[in-house]
Amino acid sequence: MSIDTIYKVTLHPFINESIASLKSMTSLSGSSGDIFMDKVEDFRFKGYAVCSNITGCLDGVVMMHHYPETAVAIGNSVCQNMFGETYDYKEINDELSNALAEWGNTIVGRATDLLSRNNLKFDFSSPYFIHNFDDMEKYLEGVKEIVTVSINVEGVGRYYFNLLVRNVNFQKTNVEREQSTGIANPHSTPLPQESKILLVDDSSMIRKALKRFLAGLGYNNVIEADDGSTAVEAVKNEAPDFLFMDVVMNNMNGNEALKNIRSNGSDVPVVMLSSVTDKALVDECQQSGVSGFIFKPIQADNGAEIIKNYLKIA
Repeated sequence: MSIDTIYKVTLHPFINESIASLKSMTSLSGSSGDIFMDKVEDFRFKGYAVCSNITGCLDGVVMMHHYPETAVAIGNSVCQNMFGETYDYKEINDELSNALAEWGNTIVGRATDLLSRNNLKFDFSSPYFIHNFDDMEKYLEGVKEIVTVSINVEGVGRYYFNLLVRNVNFQKTNVEREQSTGIANPHSTPLPQESKILLVDDSSMIRKALKRFLAGLGYNNVIEADDGSTAVEAVKNEAPDFLFMDVVMNNMNGNEALKNIRSNGSDVPVVMLSSVTDKALVDECQQSGVSGFIFKPIQADNGAEIIKNYLKIA
């Protein structure tokens, strides 16, 4: 397969979503450089990478590959836009790791959703992170070629997208999935401020941001869960009055948790959050009785207003 075909079919959506997410989630702007082939034997780890394994008609790894200083600058900017505060960390810590994870999850979620709608029979793993070359070596096993594109970030530096290719067998069909525009909350009566709200997201950064938005709106009775199975138990034991719940999580996805919550007899209002815009997924959640569906990202400049529009119960 030619470089051009691999780029257009596989890598291009990740690059587009990366540049779009730079604009929407940070104060930075980026542009893509020329595509080129890296020699496998000369490939070097730059210090920080967000990766997703690809299986199916393409066997390999897609990697967002940063120099540490670029990762720090982007992580600081994600935090600043999420919380509306100045961040000036000098090295990657837990807070920046969470910020970079959320940024990476958004890019991978949107890009893989787009690729899935073209029915290329790809499967992507959840994003994971590499911090040293020893971890990197196992991902180079069996790699036949590496396709690379640089992303130049204005005033910061650059990072790279690498497509590590082991095997390719594209079989594209004409079946496409529709993109959804989400679901607005149809109600008009605001949720009482003393109500108990459950936040469900495997990103501590997103929970922190939502909690701040809610506090700014006068809602301080907030509890948290970091996966779907924990949310199901929290609904049983804590009886929250309202839920905000992510879709893609580690132990149980939000759409599965929603089905469990409904099968257990609870009609608690649930608003879903996701970076995945697949209409079939949104329709599935709607059939389980959601009060709205919000597409990420949510930022400091619009987060409180978005949340306010969904905090309605009748």
